[in-house]
Amino acid sequence: MKIPFKLRRETVGRALACMLRLLLAMLLSGARLFGGYAPFAVGMTAAAGPGWEGLAALIGALSGALLFLDFPHALRTAACCVLLFTASNAFCELKAYRKDWFLPAMTIGFSLAVEAIYVLRSESVAEIVNCALAVALAALFAPCARIVLAAKEPWREHPAAFLLTLVGILAALSTPQFRNGLAPGRTAAVLTVLIFAFDRDLAAALASALCIGLAVDLAAPGFAFLHTACYGFGALLTNLFRRTSRVRAAILFAMGAALFALPLESTAGLVLLYECLAGTLLFLLLPTQALRALHEAGQSDSTEENGLRRRLRDAAAGLRELYDSVSRTDPLPEENPAAIYDRAAEAVCRDCALRERCWVNEYNRTYTALSDATPALLRNGEGSGADFAEYFSDRCIRFPSFLRAVNEELRAFLLRRQYRRELDSAHAQAAGQYAQFSELLARTAECGTAEADELLTYRIGLALRPREGETVSGDNATSFETERGELCLLLSDGMGSGEQAQRESAMAVRLIERFLRAGADAEGTLQTLNSALNLRAETTDSFTTIDLLLISLKTGEGELYKYGAAPSYIKRGADVRRVSCAGLPAGLADGKTPPEKTNLRIESGSFFVMVSDGVADAGNDDWLQLLLAQWTGENPQQLVSAILAESYEHKGTEDDAGALALYLPGDSSGAVTEV
Repeated sequence: MKIPFKLRRETVGRALACMLRLLLAMLLSGARLFGGYAPFAVGMTAAAGPGWEGLAALIGALSGALLFLDFPHALRTAACCVLLFTASNAFCELKAYRKDWFLPAMTIGFSLAVEAIYVLRSESVAEIVNCALAVALAALFAPCARIVLAAKEPWREHPAAFLLTLVGILAALSTPQFRNGLAPGRTAAVLTVLIFAFDRDLAAALASALCIGLAVDLAAPGFAFLHTACYGFGALLTNLFRRTSRVRAAILFAMGAALFALPLESTAGLVLLYECLAGTLLFLLLPTQALRALHEAGQSDSTEENGLRRRLRDAAAGLRELYDSVSRTDPLPEENPAAIYDRAAEAVCRDCALRERCWVNEYNRTYTALSDATPALLRNGEGSGADFAEYFSDRCIRFPSFLRAVNEELRAFLLRRQYRRELDSAHAQAAGQYAQFSELLARTAECGTAEADELLTYRIGLALRPREGETVSGDNATSFETERGELCLLLSDGMGSGEQAQRESAMAVRLIERFLRAGADAEGTLQTLNSALNLRAETTDSFTTIDLLLISLKTGEGELYKYGAAPSYIKRGADVRRVSCAGLPAGLADGKTPPEKTNLRIESGSFFVMVSDGVADAGNDDWLQLLLAQWTGENPQQLVSAILAESYEHKGTEDDAGALALYLPGDSSGAVTEV
């Protein structure tokens, strides 16, 4: 029997996972710390968990204990690992097993259950301290090893856990030595320290070097902080001069190692010096492309900001995949109107004397008569005798009953069709939401921060007036700066007036501000809001106009976005330019319709004015253009107050009114001010 490819791949993957755990557990057994303990092997067995993978780790730990440890410690290590594997299989179905605290607690409990017997019998304080340190290290290593084994790229996703796992491996490799005392593992440790020192910032480089050096010292006979101090000092020198060249950084590390090796007795000093020189040579022989790949792997997501970007990109990819799966769904076929007649005939013609004649002998004529009547039925929503051919209606002895049955089935058919279309519309809107939000997250992930350049000075004025008889205005406005060095002016007019309109416009303003402050793209944000309001409009009849200006505080260039908003105005001296909008408000516009966009530039000494339709509209704004042309002041707050006062005479108080004005002073540079 041929085994499916997917099954073969899963089997091979499981086998490789078991082999990896077996080899790691065996290797980590060689890290003899605190007088002969193997805490890394115990932690790896606990981390491997139940099943075949846990069994593989257990076999590796037992084999390594017999190979590398003295018999008493090998026996104790084997007992700990067997208990931990047994406990993992017994407790793996419990909810507590998946808690973060359970694995360290289980490791401590079963390790102490074995070690306490030997430690208490020895009555040695040093042995008690060594046992406590070994148990604590095993409990710390176990969750880190579980994280590393489960992650695809642990050096990116969980650098601290990856570092501790690497420290355990290097400690194990440092134990085997040649006759002259040289240890290949310590050479690998030097190479790792150099890579971290040349690749990371100073704090990460020092932390890595000290951890690796401490692990090497713990594994060495006659524990001293020699390698910890040597690696830490060398990493400091290398990191300080990493911006120059790799050769100079390597020479500085070797010089630092020499300073520690020279005062030592000849054999120990030469061993340390040879190991550092060998690691330095390997570092210099490392291909530049490989070093660059290591740098990118460690740095692309090393900071919190890049981690957030990665998560946003992953979320965007997930939403895009969800959109693709939804949009690829084949629509259900339209119901055939012939089903109307089938159901009507089933109810009326079942026991009719002419059944055989109509539906068997003269089936083609019956089918033609019903097909010819179908367009009129669907068009009028109800059938009548005139819609059917005379030869059919005259022949049918139950025609009135048949017609009533047809009309009942027709109404049900039309209701089902209407429901299907509404369902398809909601399906399309939901799919569009996934696509727009995916695009929004993707663009947010790519946003950077603005450089500390000199920014334009600006002043802002805002005035809102509620409709007569209302206590709150349905218009809402705000202004704010983004981290990219953009100034955002936002004015929204909710449907109607009063508290309901105020809630709608405030929600729109609040959501847009949050997305833009997060670095999202303006057009994608507005389309997402429009689609969301479209969905709400089916039950709440809510919509709102959007007026959004984004202007760079470096250049004065920007974009104006509008969803059904009143005209905006740019004033420079006596020249006034109007920017109008012909689209629908957000919530009424189609979910795929982007906002109307106008590119513009606001120069120093110019005003930009936004108003709601309670102030002026495209058909009644001559007075506003004249007011702006004649205005000679430089205070935008006074300007918006004058606009609202003048609007009394031209628009009255039957609607909410709002005006938002931006002014760039003639010497616009330096600090930001606001009125």
